[in-house]
Amino acid sequence: MIDNHIILLSLRCVLTSPAAVTVIGSPLDVADLRVMGAEVTDVLDLDMFNIAHIMGNHFNAGKWPKRRCGSVITCVIECRSLYARVERFLKIHGHATPGYASVIWFGYPEYPFDAPVIVKVSEEQPRDLVDRIGNVIRITQIDPSQVMVERDPDCEGVCWMMRDSGFDTVPRS
Repeated sequence: MIDNHIILLSLRCVLTSPAAVTVIGSPLDVADLRVMGAEVTDVLDLDMFNIAHIMGNHFNAGKWPKRRCGSVITCVIECRSLYARVERFLKIHGHATPGYASVIWFGYPEYPFDAPVIVKVSEEQPRDLVDRIGNVIRITQIDPSQVMVERDPDCEGVCWMMRDSGFDTVPRS
């Protein structure tokens, strides 16, 4: 039985603007895709894209660290919101899936104002997160909300995030 929710998301999550310059994915992308169950042999099976449209919102790959660059995404994984910067969007030749995003994770979100609207994150990628879920996600996992970013002028490697819409999913304590 096909889940109608997945079909709807697939129709509203689209990769556009193939990379103008020949860009080859990473062998780590291939490994993460294999762990996810995708049938991929090597990096030559992948097409690279610069842009994803997620439920009407436009995201750009590889634009970090601009303030409102469109490369910063949020998604809910393991019952909590996580933030990442997209390095590249990927699609496997001949596969019907809408595509994937190769990301670098920010640190686990902190909510210093007791509200899931303004979020503090470290630029350092948590090793345990990468070990558990890797650096590739389905584009259907991306929340359709733009994220504004402000680097902390007083603390190197720390960023403040604020979503244009919605709220973070905060783990229960």
